[in-house]
Amino acid sequence: MLKPIVKVIEVPLRPAQAYDVFVDINSWWPLQTRSISFHTTNLPAKRIDIDPKPGGAIVEIGADDTRHVWGVFADCDAPASLEIDFHMGHPKEHATHLVIAFIDLGDEATMVKLVHTGWESYGALSHVMREGYENGWDDIFVNAYASACLIGGNSVHRPRSNTY
Repeated sequence: MLKPIVKVIEVPLRPAQAYDVFVDINSWWPLQTRSISFHTTNLPAKRIDIDPKPGGAIVEIGADDTRHVWGVFADCDAPASLEIDFHMGHPKEHATHLVIAFIDLGDEATMVKLVHTGWESYGALSHVMREGYENGWDDIFVNAYASACLIGGNSVHRPRSNTY
C-alpha cells in the first residue's frame, strides 16, 4: 500500500467560508495548467461543473466543450468535510479517494486537511500517479486554493502550510 498524500494548510476563514471557497472551484482551480483540456489540446478548460452532494459529479468542460468526468462526491458534510472518489478523466475503476476536512481553529481560522489515498487502483502506474499528484497538490491546493482563501477572507496573512 502506498503512503497517502497529506497536505495541511491554515486559512484565515471560518470553516463554512473555507468550505464555500473550496466548492467554488472555478474561482481557484488553475485550469490554464491543471486540466484535461490543457493536457490534450494545450488550451485551458472553460470551467468545472460540480454538484457537491453525495453522488454529485465533478465535470470539466473542455475548451472544445468536451465533458471530462473527474469524479463523484462520496459524502458532503458541510462545512466539516468533503469526500470524493476522484479519477480526473481516467476510467472510474481507477478512482482514488480524496478527503478534505475543515477544522475550526477558532479566532476565524481553519485548518484544511487534504488526504489523497487509493493509489493501488492505478496498478503498475500507482507510483507514477502518486508522485504526480504529490507535486500537483502543492500547486493546486497549497498555493491556488490557499490564495483564494486569502482573497475570500480579505486577509494580508499568508496561510501556513505543512506537507506530510
